[in-house]
Amino acid sequence: MNKFITLLSLATLVSILSISPVFSPVSQAVAMEKPRVAILEPKVSDKVSNTSRKHLNLEKLQAEMESSFLSTRKFDVVTRNKSSLQVIRDEQKFAESDLAAGDAAESGALQNADYLINSKVHVFGFYTVTKKVPNLQSKYFRTDHGVLEINAQVLDTKTGKVTTTFNLKSSFSTKQRMVNSKNGTPSPEQFTKLAKNISGQMADQFLDLVFPVMIIKVSGNKVYLNRGKDGGFKKGMLLNVYSPGESLIDPYTGEDLGSAEEYVGQIKVDRINPKMTTATFNPEKMEGDVGTGYIVRKP
Repeated sequence: MNKFITLLSLATLVSILSISPVFSPVSQAVAMEKPRVAILEPKVSDKVSNTSRKHLNLEKLQAEMESSFLSTRKFDVVTRNKSSLQVIRDEQKFAESDLAAGDAAESGALQNADYLINSKVHVFGFYTVTKKVPNLQSKYFRTDHGVLEINAQVLDTKTGKVTTTFNLKSSFSTKQRMVNSKNGTPSPEQFTKLAKNISGQMADQFLDLVFPVMIIKVSGNKVYLNRGKDGGFKKGMLLNVYSPGESLIDPYTGEDLGSAEEYVGQIKVDRINPKMTTATFNPEKMEGDVGTGYIVRKP
């Protein structure tokens, strides 16, 4: 009888286990909400001349900034572009009419940002230099030049504090070429390159502030990093590795000043995947052991 009861209990247990859902680590994980970032329309310093302003496409610059933050895949970008907001507002009004199902975002229901990027163009130049070609009529040597310098503040919308500031600069100079006129301006494509470069710098620096690059796995002489194509890495690039230390607290303000990081060596980028990067130890530059959770920074 006892043997029968034991067998029955085991059968019941097997039956329960067979219909119980199996939760993988992925299904149990709670998705982290991405920080929301809004890029305000850049302002322009009075130092920028009216002539230069004609070539300063602020809407393009703002769009490139939004694109750079989106490409990191670490942030949700909420628009503050005036024309985009007007389009959304028009759609909301349409949804409120008797012509639509009314399932557009309700007025007053747009998401707020956790961080505002408030930028100002301090220096902008976009010009052409020409020089007469000796002994050739109506022929000139021409080079195009451009420079863009921006100061950007990161504002925490919950506290109103300035989290950090960035000073960003990009420039170009084309190769000399022969043209038929001494007039002209650089191609708009050159401005796009300036805007992309500045925007990429801004996104990279802010990403390093909020989500520093970390080692997520060590396997033999190889390490895996939590950043891929969004990290701005290149194959063969050398990166510094730091061990995370205890937090340093300002005794007067109680502010967390960061951790007491210690340099332990260098790694060399081996392979860049869309979402993670692999690197190998540089034996000649290693001064200590490396483990999961160690911080990685560009020299």
